[in-house]
Amino acid sequence: MRKSNIKPSSNLFLQIKIWILIMVFCQLAFTKAQAQIEMPQLNSYMFNHMVYNPASGGMYDTDFNANATSRIQWAGVDGAPLTNYAWADHRFRKNSMSAGLVLAYDRYGSRNFTDVAGNFTYVVRLNNNLKLGMGLRAGYTSFQFNASGSKIWDGSDPLAMPYTMNFPKFGTGLQLYNRKFYIGLSAPDIVNLNNSQFAADKEQSFFKKYRSYLFTAGYKVKLSDGFGLYPNAKVYYFSGLDVPVRVDAACLFEITDYFWAGANYATTGSVAAMAGTYISSRIRFMYAYEFATKAAPVGSVTFSVHEVSLLLQLDDLFARKNKSNIAE
Repeated sequence: MRKSNIKPSSNLFLQIKIWILIMVFCQLAFTKAQAQIEMPQLNSYMFNHMVYNPASGGMYDTDFNANATSRIQWAGVDGAPLTNYAWADHRFRKNSMSAGLVLAYDRYGSRNFTDVAGNFTYVVRLNNNLKLGMGLRAGYTSFQFNASGSKIWDGSDPLAMPYTMNFPKFGTGLQLYNRKFYIGLSAPDIVNLNNSQFAADKEQSFFKKYRSYLFTAGYKVKLSDGFGLYPNAKVYYFSGLDVPVRVDAACLFEITDYFWAGANYATTGSVAAMAGTYISSRIRFMYAYEFATKAAPVGSVTFSVHEVSLLLQLDDLFARKNKSNIAE
C-alpha cells in the first residue's frame, strides 16, 4: 500500500478548532440577523460554488478561475427579473490560502441590488486526497428603489420616491472535497436585509432579522473511460421564517472534456434542462432552460427562464490535464 507523503501536523486540529470558533462567533454575534430570503437561484450552482460558499476557493486544479453567469427571467417582459453574477478566485499554493471576489447585480421591477463581497479561504489538507476549506466573506449590498418608470405608481406618493440604501454583509462556510466529491455547509449572508421590507420599512434595523443556511453536495461517478455521471444537490434552510425548505437535485452526464448535459429539479416547482461544452481546455460554456412544473392559476401566464454561464481558467496553461474539471 502506498504511504502518504504528507506528514501529520500537530497544529492541524488546532487550526480547524480556531477556524470553527471564528465561524461560531460570527454566527452568535448576529443571532438576530437575517440572510437575504431570495438567495441566488442558479441552476448551474455546481459550477458557481463561490457564490454560495466562501470556503470553496481553490477547489479547481488551476490557480486562477473566473466565471460569469446571467439568469434572464420572463424574457421580453418589461421590468422582468435579471440576475448577473461574476466571480474570480486565486489560490496561493505555498500558504494554502485563496482569495476571491464575488459581484452580483439583481434587478426586478423598480428594485435593483448590487452586491460586492470578498472571500477568504484557508485550506487544510487532511490526507493525500482530502481537503477542508474554511472561508469567510465580507462585503456590502447597495439597494436602489426607483418607481419613476412604473405606470402603477403615483409620483406624489411618498412610497414612490426613489432612495438608496447601503449596508454590510458577512458570510462563512466549510467545504470538504477531493477530485470526486464535495460537501459544503454555509451561511452566505449572515447579515443582510429581507428584500420584502425595503419599501415597507426603510428604518427597520437589519440586525433584527433571521438567518438562512445552505447545504451543497456532489459526487462524480465514472462510468467508463471518457464517460461519467455527476449528481448534485442543494438545500436552502431559512431559520425562524415561515418559508419552506427548498431542495434542488441535478444530475449531469458528461463526455469528458467535450460535452455534458443534464437536468435540475427544484421542489419549488421548476425543472431545468442544461447542456454545456468545452470551448477549449480552459473555457467552458453552459446553457439552461427552466420552466415551471406546477399548473399556473387561471388567467396567469407561465414564463420561462434562460441561464448562461462561462468559466475561464487561466493558470498552468501548458500543464497537461487528463481529467475533467466538472467536479473539481
